[in-house]
Amino acid sequence: MDIFMDKVLCAECGCMQEYDIVSEKSERVWNGITCNFNKRVALCKKCGHRVYVPGMDDLNENEFDVKCREEHDYILVGEIEEILEKYDVDKRPLSKVLGLGEHTIENYLKGQLPSKRYSDMLRRVLGCYLYMQNYYESNKDKLNKHAAERLEKRLNFYDQINSHESKIEEVALYILNSKYEITNMSLQKLLYYIEAFAQVLLGKKIFDERCEAWAYGPVYPKIYSKYKSFGESQIIVDEIDLTDCLDENVKNIIDFVLGKFAIYNGVTLMDLSHSESPWKDAHSGYGKKEHCTELITHDAITEYFSAVNEKYDLSTDNGVKNYIASLGVI
Repeated sequence: MDIFMDKVLCAECGCMQEYDIVSEKSERVWNGITCNFNKRVALCKKCGHRVYVPGMDDLNENEFDVKCREEHDYILVGEIEEILEKYDVDKRPLSKVLGLGEHTIENYLKGQLPSKRYSDMLRRVLGCYLYMQNYYESNKDKLNKHAAERLEKRLNFYDQINSHESKIEEVALYILNSKYEITNMSLQKLLYYIEAFAQVLLGKKIFDERCEAWAYGPVYPKIYSKYKSFGESQIIVDEIDLTDCLDENVKNIIDFVLGKFAIYNGVTLMDLSHSESPWKDAHSGYGKKEHCTELITHDAITEYFSAVNEKYDLSTDNGVKNYIASLGVI
């Protein structure tokens, strides 16, 4: 909700008056293009004449700029600020490492419109660290030692969380590149259900790594360690092209599982897994919150979910829905 002062001076009435905010169609030129824009206008409640409200013109200008940038696919000022945060880099070092004039990024942040070429370049840098890595290798000699160390540290971090040298890492990145908000807890459970559904519906393992029966449900230690720096927050990775890594059948299984299970948060997925025998059997003999690293075997997962599939038909939406409901968690 917009926050403006309750009353402003109406020149017509000669005193402070309340006002209404209405939309007014406006036609303006932006970057040589004529654009239509609905701007806010304030009208005196008593006489209906236009009044000036502090801050409204700035808001209109900002919204007009954002609307035009979005419609014509130019990077937003906020996205440039995200680049600075993502790579822990200041304005001038960012300009230098990208091969731009020293004050270019500073000017962009003040509202100057970049060329389409530079806008696209900045979008690529924001979307995938590999582009920034290339610029860094070419221009790191232009940075002072402190700026170079900060940027290199961030690049190493993104290299680590986006690496995919094993099949389970590819599956994890595919999940993290989906439309769902994924935490480390939910990621572990989704991998577990993907393993189960792949075996039942495809009849094969899609990765070899084993999960352990931790207190908070099934966990794949390698993947957990890889993303533990995110804590309980959403895991954010770069836009990684996995086209040549996962075949269509596997991607279909992942998408199917995500559609049925990724709609729940990590705690709910933990509760679901706690209701199933693969985790319960492996965790048997340990206290509810006691640390446990017992393996949940692939055979245990296959046996349990094969029986579930026979009863509910896990290849169907209703089958999965009915199975989840049978656990009594949701």
